[in-house]
Amino acid sequence: MNTPSTVTGTIESKSWEQTDFAATEGAPNLGIATGHDLYSGAIEGDADWQGLTCTAADGSGTFDSLQRTRGTLDGRTGTFVLRMTGTFCPSGDSRAEWSVIPDSGTGELTGLTGTGGYDSTAGTNTYTLTYSFE
Repeated sequence: MNTPSTVTGTIESKSWEQTDFAATEGAPNLGIATGHDLYSGAIEGDADWQGLTCTAADGSGTFDSLQRTRGTLDGRTGTFVLRMTGTFCPSGDSRAEWSVIPDSGTGELTGLTGTGGYDSTAGTNTYTLTYSFE
């Protein structure tokens, strides 16, 4: 394994669709969400994701999702999969922690490992990834 590098950049959400599959009055709704994001910075590319949500009556909630990211990471081209766990609130702000799923890297990203996350607050959507290659 080589020395880890930490990179940053921005994410632009291009789509987000959510459908409840278990709604119960007086209890949080369970749903499935899908979306498409664009990455800029050290990661240049796009990503598709799908996850499960738990949304309270006030619009706040949690999510767990998987995301396939396509593009370049510090000049290396390929794909990799992130596992995310996060929170969201009615204002549209959200935060997540993520990790690269082992053995999910392809092309020049084969062997990628890493952790990080994103913060989407007040219209600023930034990410951090600390990564290395096995």
